[in-house]
Amino acid sequence: MQIGRVAIVAGLRASSSAMRPSHFSVPPEPPTMPAAPGPSVIRLDRSELRTFEAIADAFFPSLASDRPGDRLSARDLGLAARLPGLLAELPHDADRLAIKALLRLFGSRTGGYALFGRARAFDSLSSLEGEAVLLEMGRSPRLFVRQAFKTMRQLVFALITSSEAGHSRAPIWDAMQYPGPLSPPPDVPRRLSPISVERPATWTCDVVIVGSGAGGGVAAGVLAKAGLDVVVLEKGPYVAERDMTHDPREADRAMYATVLSSDLGTALISGRCLGGGTVVNYSTSLATPAAVRAEWDRVAGFRDVFEGAEFQRSIEAVSERIGVTTSESRPWARDRFLEEACSRLGWSCEPMPRDVRGCAQDERCGFCNFGCRSGAKQSTMRTWLEDASSAGARLVTCADAERIVMENGRAVGVRAKVTRRDGTRVPLTVFGRAVVVACGALYTPVLLQKSRIHGDAIGRYLRVHPVTGAWGRFDERTDPWGGVMQARIATQFANLDGRGYGFRLESGALHPLEFSLLQGWAGGADVKSLLRSYRHWAAFAVLLRDEGWGTVRARALGPPVWDYAPSASDLVNVREGVRRATEALVAAGAREVRSVQQVPVSWRPASGEPITSFLSRVDEVGYGPCQTTYGSYHQMGTARMGADRHLSACGDENEVHGTPGLFVMDASCFPNASGVNPMLTIEAIAHRGARALATRFASAHLAD
Repeated sequence: MQIGRVAIVAGLRASSSAMRPSHFSVPPEPPTMPAAPGPSVIRLDRSELRTFEAIADAFFPSLASDRPGDRLSARDLGLAARLPGLLAELPHDADRLAIKALLRLFGSRTGGYALFGRARAFDSLSSLEGEAVLLEMGRSPRLFVRQAFKTMRQLVFALITSSEAGHSRAPIWDAMQYPGPLSPPPDVPRRLSPISVERPATWTCDVVIVGSGAGGGVAAGVLAKAGLDVVVLEKGPYVAERDMTHDPREADRAMYATVLSSDLGTALISGRCLGGGTVVNYSTSLATPAAVRAEWDRVAGFRDVFEGAEFQRSIEAVSERIGVTTSESRPWARDRFLEEACSRLGWSCEPMPRDVRGCAQDERCGFCNFGCRSGAKQSTMRTWLEDASSAGARLVTCADAERIVMENGRAVGVRAKVTRRDGTRVPLTVFGRAVVVACGALYTPVLLQKSRIHGDAIGRYLRVHPVTGAWGRFDERTDPWGGVMQARIATQFANLDGRGYGFRLESGALHPLEFSLLQGWAGGADVKSLLRSYRHWAAFAVLLRDEGWGTVRARALGPPVWDYAPSASDLVNVREGVRRATEALVAAGAREVRSVQQVPVSWRPASGEPITSFLSRVDEVGYGPCQTTYGSYHQMGTARMGADRHLSACGDENEVHGTPGLFVMDASCFPNASGVNPMLTIEAIAHRGARALATRFASAHLAD
């Protein structure tokens, strides 16, 4: 699990009848990324900016205190002037229109009545009235009101905690004692050479692969080393070690694709760069549990596909290639606290296996979710894609696959648009004897649906391992930005029901943006106190193996729709997870515990209030969308493997049912949630599937 990357902005899209949830993601722009498209014609007017300034000042007011950061206000930081720049980065005009519409609601008497029960524009409220209104909105029983609160809160704190373009530091970092990037990027050569596509082109190859992460990267390496002509199309840019600035704002834009569930309740975070999530994840490399492998064969109607020796050999092969080890997992303060708590409580806690070689295991490692500059993290960019490139594979970045080319019911290629440095897009069509789709579980079904490849299971059975948890403030400094990203895992509660469903406790590095958003907001003075004490907080995260599922739907216009919310049975385990995380924080010595909620509940164990009373107050806030904060770093199951084509999308060798030549090799294949961080499982599935595909090619060659 990664507790780090959360949605920077959440949107509400207007319609004639209501304001509806929207999707936001931030386009990449590292040094190697093409220029952004031309400016939008949509602008915020003065009244909308004035309204935003009033909202921002209510969230982040100036206080009559000389403590660091207290006198600083949102107005002092010029957030209203910076908002248009943030909105300009959004990919769709509909998203900008949604923000305009929401600001107009806040800025009108009618909207004020709808949002906070007062027929007044927000900018007519006093600062105390504004703060009270926001607290009411955050606790509202109406989802729409909580969505509006969340949208504004995330916009405000995304701007407050992020550096401004052209500036190396955000002003609030000094009050937080956050160091920011610890050094400049290394002056080392780029190890890969993606092909630049400057004009419309048509290529041919043996296998065209869409995606370069744990699935596509492994498939590329295996197939290219088998002697096949391989083309890899990656939507994101190539961010080499020399391009890794470790500035959180730049990394978010360049290396991540963050979207939201349709109810805005769950942030869905995935990697978007050459190497995909393997470049920005926490290096956690857990093998598929034996019980899950047995369950998958049963659910899929397979015999010895996941339990068999062939899959085991693939797990071992990928583990060897990426250097999985527990010997380079030195705990930082947060993981030491987790280990000590588990020891005192009698819970199981283990060193975290990680895909690293020669990791420094020091403060710098906390920035590895912005890319590992030392090259210790054995991402597909450093392993399988280098194997593929050395064997002659062609890599294309900034390539947006739009449609799979079909001929007589068979997949024969991919049509894509490649973004050039000047922001223009040129068509690239790649014909192949086989097509491998590995876009991740959020986007693989979208490409299949847009290509009119339909099946009952395509886009269904979305599992996301929703993550929440609890915060603890310690006397000891935790310096949450530093150290090995994840060094320990508590497995005591992984099987609460005897069927393999429950949760694991983990921790992770946190930078100012994640900290401010995940901590929630309980008033201006409270948030200032939180930011000042940043160096003393740690989070114990609850990673849930979810049994309920959601869906992914492509649309002709606009972004896809990701429908997901934890089921009622999953919420029972969430509540238990919050209780256990709280107990662990207390056992570790936390002086204060806070819930991970929009308007958080806090508790001091020494106050005399029993833990049951604190948990009852957490219950009162609720575990629903935009009440408890959920993030997802593992999306699975939307084109799952199985024998029954009505219940699954592809067969035991990853070929899509009824579509010869088309294969899926990513977390979409999972029959249901893995319960553990899925990278190693994805790589093993892709390794097994690619070997089977290579064998098909070899057999066809011999037959010829």
